[in-house]
Amino acid sequence: MITLTSTQINNNVRYLEAAATEIDPTTQTISCISIVCEGNSCETEEFDVNYDRLLFSVGAQTTTFGTPGVEEYCNYLKQVGDAQQIKNAIVNCFESAGLPNVDTEDDIRKELTFVIVGAGPTGIEFAAELLDFIEESGPRYYKELLPYVQIKIVEAAPSILRPFEDGMKDEAVRRLTRTIEIEGVQKFQPCEILLNKQVSEVTAKYVYFKDGDKIEYGMSLWAAGIGPLPITSNMIEALEGTEQQGAQEYARGRLGVDPWLRVLGGEGKIFALGDCSCVSNTPFLAATAQVASQQGEFLGKLFSNDYCIDAKSDKLLPPTVLDPDQAKSLSEQIASFAMGESEIAAPFQYLDLGILAYTGSGSALAQVQVAPGKGNPTSETWNPVRLQIKGKLGFGLWRSIYLWKQTSPKNVVLVTLDWIKVKLFGRDISIL
Repeated sequence: MITLTSTQINNNVRYLEAAATEIDPTTQTISCISIVCEGNSCETEEFDVNYDRLLFSVGAQTTTFGTPGVEEYCNYLKQVGDAQQIKNAIVNCFESAGLPNVDTEDDIRKELTFVIVGAGPTGIEFAAELLDFIEESGPRYYKELLPYVQIKIVEAAPSILRPFEDGMKDEAVRRLTRTIEIEGVQKFQPCEILLNKQVSEVTAKYVYFKDGDKIEYGMSLWAAGIGPLPITSNMIEALEGTEQQGAQEYARGRLGVDPWLRVLGGEGKIFALGDCSCVSNTPFLAATAQVASQQGEFLGKLFSNDYCIDAKSDKLLPPTVLDPDQAKSLSEQIASFAMGESEIAAPFQYLDLGILAYTGSGSALAQVQVAPGKGNPTSETWNPVRLQIKGKLGFGLWRSIYLWKQTSPKNVVLVTLDWIKVKLFGRDISIL
């Protein structure tokens, strides 16, 4: 386990293990459903929870863009269960390729063709880890099958890793398409990147493209983007006729929020953060954990201080200070000075701490913003000055950040031991 259980995080908070199915902003009620088990008998129970303030942070789900066959035949990489399913699928592909009835090279190559749709950080890091498995653990278990492995990274855009600079993208391509040399096996180059390729349909055996091409595959992974959960869409519908309706021009299926993360149309009673929200003054923030973490910290401070955050006359005005003598942090003092207003709470400001991507074989990319660029920071074309780190140094930074972001010393030790175990004994390929 690499996270803390709910009761370990804050003993002063009451946690309810249930699924929220519907939210009614008018009555300020959340409809929930929970599974209650006694022995081997389980049943569902429905109940309502009333709220004074609602913090909405449900995240997002993988979106298929309506592509036929994706839900039926593609694997996702969003939840913990997805990772286990992918591991089993990879092992099954290798085991199937080694069966006596799979006797032609074309059949073996088909079983060992892995199609990855989406060349963002998720797709690229999965491809890098798969290459590591082939290069490090493959010779131990499937040495004679390795030359037949093919990894196809499919991207609809003209380049991979959109958030990175061009030089970093080129480095990622070089690392992913490297030639692998293994003793006793002929040199092979398993990974191929296909750009400007849009998937039109996925069947049990083929991935079809809009240009007429097709790829026969053994396993497919869909990492082409995220979309709103049904409960987010239902919330937007419930706020129809309010400011939320106009906000959908830029929010595009996410909840539009003001600079203080109050949901537009929610009368100051509902707040949203993370992948399910879109800030009105910075609509191009990436859907990353870094953004959500900073938004959560911001709201924690906003709620802890004495501000008037409710709507007045059905309008969301900037939160005002109720106690002028309350202490302010350094960042709040700087924000007040910049705004020229000490009676208004500072709005959310995102601090870009950089982005990371693993590219395989102990190499990673790290891109860190060190200075603002010219133009409007809220524009999609804003280009600040960034420090670019790659190779072994980038890999060291990538792993250091992962350890630093763990929620407890216990998890730091567990993750470190897991890395050491894989390095010494290889990956566990048992099917669960």
